[in-house]
Amino acid sequence: MGRFASTVEFYARCREPYSSAFFQTVATELKWLGSEHLLDVGCGPGLLTLGFAPYVGEAVGIDPEPGMLQAAHAAAMDAKANVTFLHSRLEDFPTSQRFDIITIGRALHWLKRPAALRKIDELLTNDGCVLICGATTLESAESPWLKSFNDTRRRYVTEDESIYRKNGADWFAETHFVEGESIAVVDEREVTVDELVGRALSRSNTSPEMLGDRRAEFEDELRAALKPFSESASLKEKIGSRATVFLRHTAR
Repeated sequence: MGRFASTVEFYARCREPYSSAFFQTVATELKWLGSEHLLDVGCGPGLLTLGFAPYVGEAVGIDPEPGMLQAAHAAAMDAKANVTFLHSRLEDFPTSQRFDIITIGRALHWLKRPAALRKIDELLTNDGCVLICGATTLESAESPWLKSFNDTRRRYVTEDESIYRKNGADWFAETHFVEGESIAVVDEREVTVDELVGRALSRSNTSPEMLGDRRAEFEDELRAALKPFSESASLKEKIGSRATVFLRHTAR
């Protein structure tokens, strides 16, 4: 069983979503023509692949977790989207095709950096770009529940979470890729306690597999921590979605 196998049922439904405005804004700001070839690395259930698909000529998602790919295929069928999902790690992706855009969402920290850099160099067209994308709940007056959610979840984490906080600038440091513009969109939405519990279970280090027989205790404690914030009003959050562009020196 892969590390993310037990998170599949929660990932697409409960993770912080990228808004439709985010995808449109990125495509507009970067002046995409609609004919580009896009590769989404570590695509999971296809959130970025499907979101960007309407703005490019071809969208391909790759992921090493079979369950995630099944969810991505199902989402593509529901959306009637013309996308391709393939079972592969980036480092081992067997193709001679080249891509104008390579997107990497919540997968940067799982890549084997030297081999992944070589593969990106091989797959990316000369004037292509890499987009490092992410979506997260922003600390704000609209989300007083966020600290209780994070504090409760982290009490059950048994590994160093700093490995998940790699950013594109550090990852591409001392390479011939340089950071370009950063495109951010903020979306306000409502979220339920059930969705937040599912969000916690979608994290690899508080997944059902990692929690084991502590899962019921974890869910009960998380619901209790969120209850004071949901009794008188719906929970609200601001989600910041961001795409940071990285280009080869020669493409600047």
